[in-house]
Order: sequence, then structure tokens, then C-alpha cells
Amino acid sequence: MTALNERDKQILGFIIQEYIATGEPVGSRIITRKYLPNLSAATIRNVMADLDDLGLLFQPHVSAGRLPTPAAFRYYLAELVELKDLAVSDKTMIRDHMNRVGGDFQQSLREASHLLSDISQGASVIILPKLSSLTFRRIELLRLDAQRILVILINSAGLVYNHVISGDDLPQDDLGAYANYLNDTFGGQTIQQMRDRLISEMSSDKAHFDRMVRQAILIGQRAMADLEDTPDVVIDGKSTVLSHPGVSDLSKLKDLVAAFEDKGRMVKLLNRMLDVPGVKVLFGDDMEPAGMQEFTMVASGYSRGGTRVGSLGVIGPTRMDYTRVIPLVEHMSRVLSSVLEDV
Repeated sequence: MTALNERDKQILGFIIQEYIATGEPVGSRIITRKYLPNLSAATIRNVMADLDDLGLLFQPHVSAGRLPTPAAFRYYLAELVELKDLAVSDKTMIRDHMNRVGGDFQQSLREASHLLSDISQGASVIILPKLSSLTFRRIELLRLDAQRILVILINSAGLVYNHVISGDDLPQDDLGAYANYLNDTFGGQTIQQMRDRLISEMSSDKAHFDRMVRQAILIGQRAMADLEDTPDVVIDGKSTVLSHPGVSDLSKLKDLVAAFEDKGRMVKLLNRMLDVPGVKVLFGDDMEPAGMQEFTMVASGYSRGGTRVGSLGVIGPTRMDYTRVIPLVEHMSRVLSSVLEDV
């Protein structure tokens, strides 16, 4: 893109600022009257025409003012806007709400999702950490019938996973003994470490000579192998986005509803944040597979032990207040990372 001079940058910035505030096409007279009274409306119109030629503005119809394009918002975020830290009042509210939750990570996620939506006035999406990235705390094995065993797995964050595996007609007392061995032997390791060690333990002398140990390892391997590692999704504030004037078009509304309902697509979209440092802003054309062409997502990963394990984001209209939402997402990423370090 051709470099903009200072006047062009100033006018583009004011156009975007006015559009964020009103959601309406911006005309030259508004810029002259509210922001640059020393410039004539004709001068502003000429600059707007140049910005239109550069793909930064467009006219929804001939008699209207102009609207910024996604390219304009990218330029605005990269070159024009000065991002500051999240307001102290917002930080205080987040701290107070999260402190009330205590050490329950599931409740912390729900509270974080609600806060993201409430403060941003958009929809929040949080991808839970993959099961394999968290520490194993406890397993329970319950006989359902002659062919099925219910596996209840609890990780260090307090997240509970249930699934059913096939199994011989083993007495419940034996299943209890196997679960106790697995808890005593593998507690405190990540799920992936437990999976790897179960394989190596099968060839140990203890597994060779002790029938109970061998059977416990076999059941443990089956329980871990059948465990889905697809992360879950917490979404809050969908109604806020769905009621936005930008989705009055029925086809857009259907696309957006489908995007929210398809958690797999949300996971795929937000998983892109796991390898990206800091906060990233995805505009409509970046999110085309998710059916959100008219909207923007501000997203970031969050970490445990320095490794990105989950991600979070805010979805809202393209004219969202980025100076507030970007610091909000960045701060909440740090909050969730801190919570994870304590579990």
C-alpha cells in the first residue's frame, strides 16, 4: 500500500473513530465540523476519494458517506491507534469476580467468559485446554454391565471427563483396585505422560509377575486410548451479537447462528491463536470459513508452564472499540494463564 501522509492518516483515523461511535457512513462535513474545522469539506472529500482508490474506504451507495474496509481497520490498528493498558476499573472488576470463584477452574472459565462478553459487549469464546496438556488427578472405573466400564477422569483443573470402554465382566472390587493403582502410580503426571508411561510399564517386571498390575495397566491403556482430546468450547453473549443491527439480513443471521453452533469450526478458528504470540485481530475475510464475514474476532492464546494450551476471543461488529477490547483480551489471557499455574 502507498504510504499515507500525515493528513491522510489523520482523516482516516477520524473516519474510523466516527464510524465506531455511530455505525453510520461518514461524510466529509462531519469530519470538518467535529474534527478538522480548519480544512474544507472539499479537501476532506478529495482525501476520502484517494482513500477509496487505495481500498481503505467504500461508499455503500452513491449519495452516502464512506465506510472503512477491513484493510482500513488493519491499517488503523497497525499504524494509527495507540493501545493502552486495560482500565483499572475493568481490572478490579475482573480480579474481584475471579477471586470469588476460588480454585475451581471450570467455574473460572465460565466467569472469564461472562466477563469478556459483559465488558466487551460482544460474544466471548474460550477453548478449554486439551485434556492431554493438564495433570492427571484421579480416575474411577465403574461397571455398567457385562460389556461396558464407565471411566471417570478428573484432571488437576477439576475438569471431569466421562467415557465408556469395553471390558471383560470384571467385579467392581477389581475395578476399584485397578483405579487405586493407577491413581497411586500416575497421579501428578500429565495425561500424555501417563499414556506414554502406561506403554513402557507394560514391559516391566512388575507387570509381568503381578496379575493385578498388568490388568490395571491394560485397563488404563484402554481408558487413555479411547479418550477424546478434542477441546470443549465455552461461549457467552451470543444474543448480544445476534441482535446487532449488522445481522438484520436473514442469510447473515443464519450463517452466524451456524458458526456459533458448530463448535468444531470455532475450535479450528481459535486454535490458530496457539502459535501466535500476543493478541491477533481476525476480520471477516480472515474468518470466512466460520460464516462471520461481517464481524471481527479479537483473540489470544493462554498458557500453562509457558506452553499455549487454550485460546480465547471476543466476537463483535467490525466497529468494536478495539482500544478497550484488545487490552481486555490480553489481560484475560494473563488471568487464565495465572489460574492454570495454580492447578
